[in-house]
Amino acid sequence: MTAAIIDTATLAKVVVYSLLAGVGISVLFAVGVSSAASVADALRDRRTAAGAAWVVVFVLSAVVVLGIVVLGIVVMSTK
Repeated sequence: MTAAIIDTATLAKVVVYSLLAGVGISVLFAVGVSSAASVADALRDRRTAAGAAWVVVFVLSAVVVLGIVVLGIVVMSTK
């Protein structure tokens, strides 16, 4: 009876995509946090080139994570 009501293939796709998105965003956020800590370490050791590279990684990961969050809010509010 429930098999006729629930489309299990579509439900499985939603679960897989949600899991991948959740893990991906978490990894990107973790990269941002780790790079922020590495910026502090590099600047403390007076390695300015490494510090600048870590700042670029931090800013890119922050922009991507914030962009994904904004996209999710927009998609959820329009449907």
